Amino acid sequence: MPHMVISYAKPVEKQLEIQKLVQEVWDAADESGLFTPEAIKARAFPVEHFVTANTDQLFIHVDAKLFIGRTDEQKQDMTKRIFDKIAALVSDDVAISVEAIDMDKTTYLKR
Repeated sequence: MPHMVISYAKPVEKQLEIQKLVQEVWDAADESGLFTPEAIKARAFPVEHFVTANTDQLFIHVDAKLFIGRTDEQKQDMTKRIFDKIAALVSDDVAISVEAIDMDKTTYLKR
């Protein structure tokens, strides 16, 4: 754990290689020191239809899903690391957002 779920406006693909985006988000999670490397999962999904602030502004959003137990300071550090890595990849007109989402371990199943 964690799951780094990246959603992005499909036209962002013209600005950057999406695999690089996924790797940078993974790297930021790893650099946070909160997880073992083998626990980190990152994936990206394009969004073809969107409206951002009633415009067609491009965006990248990351849901950082992690088990309950990290402090607010740890989560803030992790989200800032992710935000900064993404900001270094795209132009200033791309909206970026990152949210740490606590997950309840008792209701999470995996194989």
